[in-house]
Amino acid sequence: MTLPLTPVWFVALPLLLAFASPLWVRLRLLMPLLVGTPAALLLLAFVLLPEVRTAPLLETIVIAPPLGIHLQLDSASWILVALISFAGLLTNAFIWLADGEPYLRDRRAFVFLLLLIAGCNGMVLTGDLFNLYVFLEIAGVSAYALSALRRDASALEAGLKYLIIGSVAAVFFLFSVVLVYLQTGQLNLAAIAVGFGEIPGPMQILIGLLMLVGLGIKAELFPFNFWVPDIYQGSHPAVAGLYSGLLVKVFLFVLFHLVFLLLADPKVVGIWLMGLGAATMLIAEVVALRQEDLRRMLAYSSLGQIGLITLALGFGVEATTAGGLFHMVNHTLVKLLLFLTAAVLLRSFVSAQLADLAGAGRARPLAAALFVLGALAVMGLPPLSGFASKLWILKGFAEAGVFWPVALILLAALIEAGYYFRWIKVLYDPSVQLQAVHPVGRLAYAPMAVAAGLIILLGVAPFLVDALFSEGAQALLDRGATLTAVLGAGS
Repeated sequence: MTLPLTPVWFVALPLLLAFASPLWVRLRLLMPLLVGTPAALLLLAFVLLPEVRTAPLLETIVIAPPLGIHLQLDSASWILVALISFAGLLTNAFIWLADGEPYLRDRRAFVFLLLLIAGCNGMVLTGDLFNLYVFLEIAGVSAYALSALRRDASALEAGLKYLIIGSVAAVFFLFSVVLVYLQTGQLNLAAIAVGFGEIPGPMQILIGLLMLVGLGIKAELFPFNFWVPDIYQGSHPAVAGLYSGLLVKVFLFVLFHLVFLLLADPKVVGIWLMGLGAATMLIAEVVALRQEDLRRMLAYSSLGQIGLITLALGFGVEATTAGGLFHMVNHTLVKLLLFLTAAVLLRSFVSAQLADLAGAGRARPLAAALFVLGALAVMGLPPLSGFASKLWILKGFAEAGVFWPVALILLAALIEAGYYFRWIKVLYDPSVQLQAVHPVGRLAYAPMAVAAGLIILLGVAPFLVDALFSEGAQALLDRGATLTAVLGAGS
């Protein structure tokens, strides 16, 4: 008997393994399964890819569509599922191979890391609004706990702040779910999309604002992102890398998925989202110039890139959407590389302050070299992947004859260059002979090397994935195809 390969496994497998964690402790399988689970999910994603590129894969539990627990894997959600699995694989491998902090290698961390992957996969795949809220909470609770696992003052403060802010965001989103159900009597997203236009205008605006605030906080958009740097600074850098590279991308994808699916004409909302994206990008990049802590600098840099992706997706044309999805992947690779580098530097020198890391590049040359590679990729310099995705976005705006986003993106890149080169200069300060306090095993660099290799590969040969991102953009933007796939040709 063979088990069917369906999208359900992206949620079920990490959930089942997480809840069976006492067994894995006895069998001493925590770390192998922590790494093996996202690896298995990534393999499953590639096995399903040929089918997904032909037609969306639908899985409904209990009742036939549009009723029941509905999961849909199309070209857009496939990109996110593969990205979640890959980010989880690299981070978990680093936790295992670095042989570092014990609190990241025990059963609690194992459970929360797998639940985070399950919650993120569920949010991306679900076609049901209430289940979206449930998965949002699963991912959120896991993130709050991961921030506080270290149990010192900064970690507990980060976890508490994340809990409070995340709970407020979840309440806003839950109110929108309740109002949608009261107005339409539906929870299936495709069925809601069909009847959403019949909801009175003021109620539509209220529902939209509640969703925007709830998901805007989660996606770290201005002006809802004041809390982010404290969380990233208080959390372990590897965990912060998951937040930046994985969790935020999922919330951003969900936000735009709802916009493009529920609204027959998303242009007005898209303009507002472009404005939020532009503000997020510029404000975050300017504030990053003044940061003296590596983790806070990377947090603001991440916010700037989230603003860029929001700007691209909000424009709502295929070219910028495809470029935005490509930049999601590139930013995940780059920020994982940079945050894992920060973890190595923090472990080596017991500080992430700019003044304390002067000359660190001489004591940790490989870590410093990987940091430089990641920094150049963030700036969008060729031949690295950040250049390819930014160029795709810029070309999309230019072809549409809209040039103000082009000017803002180039300005943001110049600001990025200012603060990243400041940090690079300090790392390679020849006047300081810095000595590492704690050793770091060579195996810890393996996940970072994989991310670095992909950054170079996707920059040199972006044509390898161009078709995939174009198909993802079409799936995200094509509301009619989604409704037909779920509800049938008569929808």
